[in-house]
Amino acid sequence: MTRLVAWFTKFFEVIQEKFGLPTVVCPAIGGLGAGIIALKYPGILYWGFTNVEEILRTGKSASAPGIWLLTQLAGAKVIATALCKGSGLVGGLYAPSLMIGAAVGAVFGGFAAEVINSAIPGNAAVAQPQAYALVGMAATLASVCSVPLTSVLLLFELTKDYRILLPLMVIQ
Repeated sequence: MTRLVAWFTKFFEVIQEKFGLPTVVCPAIGGLGAGIIALKYPGILYWGFTNVEEILRTGKSASAPGIWLLTQLAGAKVIATALCKGSGLVGGLYAPSLMIGAAVGAVFGGFAAEVINSAIPGNAAVAQPQAYALVGMAATLASVCSVPLTSVLLLFELTKDYRILLPLMVIQ
């Protein structure tokens, strides 16, 4: 995601120099691009806390039919966030990184459960997708914002569950 932000930033600098556009036009182009993406995936238009809460509460978004949709939503959110940030729109990376991490973690957890349970029926060794979502949130936040310890403490504060600390610290 950080490389994509850097790429979009460079892209908008080149566009601005090549066509002599005023500085205020680039954020409008970035917003237009995010709006076009939002026509297909309206969930990218807000911070994503509603999606994160749904993933953490139910885990149903990571079930087999939902894995593909959740993957698409995470990819669209990455592209839209990088596009907006690279174009100069005001906004951060904190909340989007939590949503992207939760989606990717839940997809990984749901996919791992499907693969392992199809190979070994009745296996309950795979953790719930919500646990993978939490680890994904912390890993993405630590990576994008360069705050590994803060991400571990933040997720512990959100969950109030000390059992998640060891997997979070191992990932970091």
